[in-house]
Amino acid sequence: MNESNAGSREAEKARLAALEARMARMEASGPRSARFNRLLKYLPFVALGNVALAFPAVLISLAVAYFAFQQAEATEKMQIAAVWPIVAYDTGNLSAEGDPVLTLNASNNGVGPARIRGMEVSYEGRTYRDIRMLLRDCCAEPGETIAVVMSAINGEVLKSGEELSFVQVTRDQTSPRVYERFEDARLSIRVRMCYCSVFDDCWIEDSAATTQVVVKSCPADWTQFGFPQGTTHPS
Repeated sequence: MNESNAGSREAEKARLAALEARMARMEASGPRSARFNRLLKYLPFVALGNVALAFPAVLISLAVAYFAFQQAEATEKMQIAAVWPIVAYDTGNLSAEGDPVLTLNASNNGVGPARIRGMEVSYEGRTYRDIRMLLRDCCAEPGETIAVVMSAINGEVLKSGEELSFVQVTRDQTSPRVYERFEDARLSIRVRMCYCSVFDDCWIEDSAATTQVVVKSCPADWTQFGFPQGTTHPS
């Protein structure tokens, strides 16, 4: 009996010791929990501080990206400007040597080569595929002769500073009245040329306009004006 009572007392002491240890742990953790709760209150301010510190870095990154984009765009524009062709049409009545000759000319006044990808010639509202038909309608009566040298221009590449006379009417072997008519008529001929740079940027030169027009591609439905070199005598 005495041994049984002694065992009960020992067990009770053990339970009390365990309870006291648990309470001690709870008391010890209480202040730490309070400090943790206080830290949680300041956590949003800490996060905002981190954002404030990171914001200048983000701005610098955006600025660097913007300036890089601007630099790339400027470089592209410089490359385009470095090969920018400017094709112009004109007509003349004298050769380089000062001899009388009536010409229709295309020249490249730009800094890069120009590929002619389309051409249309019209007179009094009608487009012509053949120079002989134009000369017959404007200038040559049946039986009158005209000496004309023609050069194809569609598909040709004009170098910077190059000029090409694609129609030349000489006074030799040409009826005087035909020569005089064509000298007047050439001023009313309208020439449109579509040309492109090496980067496939394209423009249209129109003798009836004052500036070139930028186009995405050359018109496919133009009456293409091209012919071999030679001499013709309209009847």
